[in-house]
Amino acid sequence: MAEYRDRYDEIRRSGANVAAVSVDEPTRSEAARQQLHVSFPVLCDTSRKAVTEWGLLNPREKGGIARPSVFVIDRDMRIRFASLDSDAARARTDTVVSFVLSGMSADFARAHRGLVIPRLGDWFRAVRNTLRFGIRSPKT
Repeated sequence: MAEYRDRYDEIRRSGANVAAVSVDEPTRSEAARQQLHVSFPVLCDTSRKAVTEWGLLNPREKGGIARPSVFVIDRDMRIRFASLDSDAARARTDTVVSFVLSGMSADFARAHRGLVIPRLGDWFRAVRNTLRFGIRSPKT
């Protein structure tokens, strides 16, 4: 979420918006949103209905959490970009933002399909964010 926080103004200027979905209780999700200083909403799916229907539920971890994923949905409610990720490999934020800024071109999506293994710079950015914002999960 922190990388999208850093690019949020740019995304909004393009006419798009950002929302995160969490299976946590609203108080815990709000605490995480404030701890990370994100201004976009964190939607709560405590029943896990949406993450189950979208095939994102990882029932083996922490009693059932959502797999990391990114979806870009256009104004007609069509999925234009989807990345079902893992903890080890995720769609790069730069790729997703570039896709949105490109006007969600199908040619762009085909050219940038698939997951990208995090680069060394991604790890440094994660460590920086951890040092800046902490590593503790917010308590409810």
